Amino acid sequence: MLVERALTEDDIPLLATIDRTELIPACYRMDCGELVLYATHHDMRGWPEGEAEQDAVALHACLQRGGWLWGVFDGPVLVAAVVVDNRSFHHQGLLMRQLKFLHVSHSARGTGLGGRLLALACEHGRQVEVQALYISATESRNTVDFYLRHGCHLLQQPHAELYAQEPLDIHLYRPLRE
Repeated sequence: MLVERALTEDDIPLLATIDRTELIPACYRMDCGELVLYATHHDMRGWPEGEAEQDAVALHACLQRGGWLWGVFDGPVLVAAVVVDNRSFHHQGLLMRQLKFLHVSHSARGTGLGGRLLALACEHGRQVEVQALYISATESRNTVDFYLRHGCHLLQQPHAELYAQEPLDIHLYRPLRE
C-alpha cells in the first residue's frame, strides 16, 4: 500500500534510494527553438557520480527556506518524490516557482504516479499563487515527452541562471491558470 506525505529533513537521504534505472534510446536537444530528437544509448543505473549528494544539499536548503517536498512510500521505501522551491521569480511575463525534483522509481513507473505528483505540484503552485512551474528536464525522450503530455510548454528563452546550471536540459514551463 502506497502512503503519501510531506517529506522532512530526515527523509532527504532517502531520495538517493529512488531507483533511476532506465534504458534511454533517444534524447532531445534544442535547435533554433525547436526540439530535435536524436538516437542515443544510455543504460542508466542508479545516480550519476555525486549527483545524489549534490541534490541532497540543494533539497535540504530548499526545505530550510520553506520549499514543498512530497513523497510516496511503499512501506519504508521511498518510491517517488516531487519538490517545488519556494523562491518565486518572474520570467517571460509569468510569476513562477521551480519544480526542482520529480523522480519515480523504476518499479513504480507507468502507474500514473508521476502525473499525480506533477498535478500535486501544480496544485501547490496555485495555492501559493504563482502562474507557472519552471521545469528543467533531463533531455531523455521519456522525460520530455512526459512533461509535454502533462501540459508543459517549451520555453523559448530559458531563465539565464537556471539554464547555466543545466545547459543540456530541456527548459519548460507548466502554466497553472487555464
